[in-house]
Amino acid sequence: MSIKVLTWNVAFAPREKLDVIAETLERADADIVTLNEADHEDVIVDLARRLGLFHVWARGSGNRHVATLSRFPILRWNIYNQKPLTQAALSTTLAVNGQPVTIYNVHFRPDPYWHFEPLRYLAATALVNVIKGESPDSHLIMGDLNTFGKGDPVDVKTILQFMRPQDQVKIKLQRGRFLRLAHARLLRAGYVDCFRQHAPSDPGFTFMRHRQPVSRMDYILADSKLVQRLQNCYVMSDVDPTASDHLPVVAIFRAE
Repeated sequence: MSIKVLTWNVAFAPREKLDVIAETLERADADIVTLNEADHEDVIVDLARRLGLFHVWARGSGNRHVATLSRFPILRWNIYNQKPLTQAALSTTLAVNGQPVTIYNVHFRPDPYWHFEPLRYLAATALVNVIKGESPDSHLIMGDLNTFGKGDPVDVKTILQFMRPQDQVKIKLQRGRFLRLAHARLLRAGYVDCFRQHAPSDPGFTFMRHRQPVSRMDYILADSKLVQRLQNCYVMSDVDPTASDHLPVVAIFRAE
């Protein structure tokens, strides 16, 4: 028996995209789903009803919100959306086959500029402290961290093609290089990047510019116990490109 989890930034999830989002999630058939930019609560309510899943929806620090859906009953949840932990971290503890498993649905602030990455580093540090305070047993960190992993490729040329001139200047001033602090902070805290664990050399791009995958920003990170049960992790690439500018990431774990 296995447990499948999925994380996806659904690009504001407007009502007109409900069908394509639902169809994608129906095909994925995940047991646990974390959604970033799930900005319309009524859409999430209808989505959860259509999929037959429990759900919790919570507000982020601005106008970008988060939701977690699950086949397993929800025991409790908390939302963290105050500086430095922005945009949001939704902690949801589930009863998975009788055992508590906590899912941290995380969405850090966007934009790949050097002056924003220290803010994501602070958010990652705050997240680690939140987790220490909650002291969960088995847990996952899932979501759009808006940061790059060490050594991960980035298609800078394509990114620049679709940027405003003033934003192109910022990237060029950085010489096409990026600070990579937040992801590294979570690895130092003992978490394992499930995709990199399973596919060390695959670019694993999850973020797209005009339907062209350009970078990896979406992650599933496991604690030291859960990662021992990791069976597979992959990017779900066969997705209608109108659904979102991100691709879902899926991980499969052996059930206890």
